[in-house]
Amino acid sequence: MPEWPWIIPCLAIVALSLKVNKLRVFLGSLAACVVVLTHSNLLRHQTDTLFQAGSNLTINAEVDSFFKQISHGFQGRAVVRSINGQTLNIYERPTVWLKAPVSLNIGQTITAKVDIKPIIGQMNEVGFDAEKYAYSQSIAGRVVVDKKASFFVENHWSLRYAIYQAVSDQVDTLSNGGLIKALVFGVRQGIPDEVSTQLRDSGLSHLVAISGLHIGIMFGVGWLVGTLLLRLSFHFTLAPVITGLVTASLYAWLAGFSIPTSRALMMCLFLCLFQSMQIKTSLLFKWLLVLSILLSIWPRSAVDMSLWMSMAAVAIILLFLSLNRNRTSYWKTVIGLQLFISLLMSPVIGLLFDGFSLGSLIYNLVFVPWFSFVVIPLTFLSLLMTVLPVDSELLWHWTDLSLSVVIYAMQFASHAWVDLSSLQVKFLYLAIGASGLYFVLSNFGRIVLVIVASALTINWKPTTEWKLVVLDVGHGLALVIIQDSKALVYDTGTAWEKSSYAEQVITPYLVRTGVSVVDYFIVSHFDNDHAGGWKSIIDRWKPQHFITSQFGHSDDVCVKGKIWQWHDLTLEALWPQRIVTRAYNPHSCVIKVTHKLTNQSVLIPGDVEAVAEWMLVREPEKLNSTVVIVPHHGSKTSSLPAFVKATNLELAIASTAYKGRWNLPSSDVVKRYLRQGAVWLDTGTSGQTSINFYTDGYQVEQLRQGKRQAWYRQMMRKGVE
Repeated sequence: MPEWPWIIPCLAIVALSLKVNKLRVFLGSLAACVVVLTHSNLLRHQTDTLFQAGSNLTINAEVDSFFKQISHGFQGRAVVRSINGQTLNIYERPTVWLKAPVSLNIGQTITAKVDIKPIIGQMNEVGFDAEKYAYSQSIAGRVVVDKKASFFVENHWSLRYAIYQAVSDQVDTLSNGGLIKALVFGVRQGIPDEVSTQLRDSGLSHLVAISGLHIGIMFGVGWLVGTLLLRLSFHFTLAPVITGLVTASLYAWLAGFSIPTSRALMMCLFLCLFQSMQIKTSLLFKWLLVLSILLSIWPRSAVDMSLWMSMAAVAIILLFLSLNRNRTSYWKTVIGLQLFISLLMSPVIGLLFDGFSLGSLIYNLVFVPWFSFVVIPLTFLSLLMTVLPVDSELLWHWTDLSLSVVIYAMQFASHAWVDLSSLQVKFLYLAIGASGLYFVLSNFGRIVLVIVASALTINWKPTTEWKLVVLDVGHGLALVIIQDSKALVYDTGTAWEKSSYAEQVITPYLVRTGVSVVDYFIVSHFDNDHAGGWKSIIDRWKPQHFITSQFGHSDDVCVKGKIWQWHDLTLEALWPQRIVTRAYNPHSCVIKVTHKLTNQSVLIPGDVEAVAEWMLVREPEKLNSTVVIVPHHGSKTSSLPAFVKATNLELAIASTAYKGRWNLPSSDVVKRYLRQGAVWLDTGTSGQTSINFYTDGYQVEQLRQGKRQAWYRQMMRKGVE
């Protein structure tokens, strides 16, 4: 990234272009360069300030968000105000994710000895991307409070937190208290997972996440109040605009001026400016102007899907208004608009979420008005009564009942969600694009369109015989073997209190790749980092064969000598010698997968340790493999020299966490595989790693070495290294 001084020539040419017409062609590009240089260097400066102070230091930070409970503590957003006693100016203050042993509140400041860590996240084709999210939210690093050292918290009265606490006291006992707090404060951790799934299946997620709809509703409420004032006296000419903006601003403040709410508030402001200044431009120009201004203020939101979803929705609404100039009845307009949005947003939702809701049209037709005229007004009337303070218990009860209607209706949406593979999404885009162009092209153009569309549907890549995918699940293991749109799943990675990698990564990946059936599900052993989400795989995919080395869990057992034939692949169990009551590391199910035509093979040894390896090397020909999944994540307790030599491998892949707490893989283990002549890869460095096997060889794909290796990932993961 170029340094700060490069902004000066950019600004100089921008200024000169105002006088020289020929230079105006560069105006947009140079303005964009100024935005990029300003924001990127500011982030780099904050990151350098944070990391160059050292790994163990004392900070003073101001809490900037509600904290949520995580494993081993609580986490929230905070702004670092001083490092080692040195006060930072407002431009130097980095925003960080702060992990503390106690829950902190908005307005509090904490002074503590901390450990500074870069943002490290897993990288798969699907699932949450911590690095991208941190960048979009301007998070510079992760700060962990040293629990062994003393720290002190200073309380500062916060009106926002006081309101939050007052509302919590009223709604925590209600059945939909989590939804109410999400609507008022944008705090979503109280929403049960089942309700979140129902919101997705029904297409109503946008009604709960504080977004442009909610800001628009509150702006409309304020506008209505201002209109009533205007009717009382013509002196209140600006009353609708002022009351609308004030009401919307108060709502955005309750949500902590999060980026989505701030964007929506900014759009309301632009709408008022266009209206008051009577600027007459095309709808497209207004849309582009708003988008460019939003990206100038929050350029990092360019990687945030919420920006593009909201702007796509606005574009669809504007397109509908431009096409629907004939006056029709109110209800016809509402139904037509909702149908238009549902149809045109389906490709966007399909691309982002690998599916769409068939029932979203009906649910939105019913519940967008319900939220607009019942739920949101009731919620904020209850909030107003709580703040005054007036007895608001009955109002909150009515609010809860209004949401219960939604919850009841959503239970019928479980079958409305349609999963889409990446190939199906591609066909959907082609179908919509071709349909739109077909009616505006000449006959020759239509012929060309058909030829181009047909060419785009063809997969020009060589056909794979089978595919091995080692997913990035940190310290754990989860891999998938795909053959003819059917899959074998080996281990599921970690599970935590409310979810698991099986739900967030494995299942979405299978859906995206078009897998229709899981034929084999193998659990090596039942430690949490290998089998944390095994039940969700059973419930969701109902595999044909469930294989473990533990008694009483599966319909088939993994014992030495067992062989399964799966189309062109042979699965052979090499260990253990018998099933056990509880499978631990030494009892891991060791499987060798061999393609019967090409003789390419993969050895998957789970977490076996030295004792099991000594037993396995007695039959070295069984271990001879093309690819080896490194046992026990590259720990010193595994991968004995004799075992590595017996495998005679070409490629070693370790499933590890980048800079994890166990410091794996061991450097000695890595050297053993390298001395054997193998290529070493690990998921902590490479992210999701895929091996495509062909008749004449194989090809390795490392996700972090591909198109997603953006510059900001280096900054997020490595700080200033």
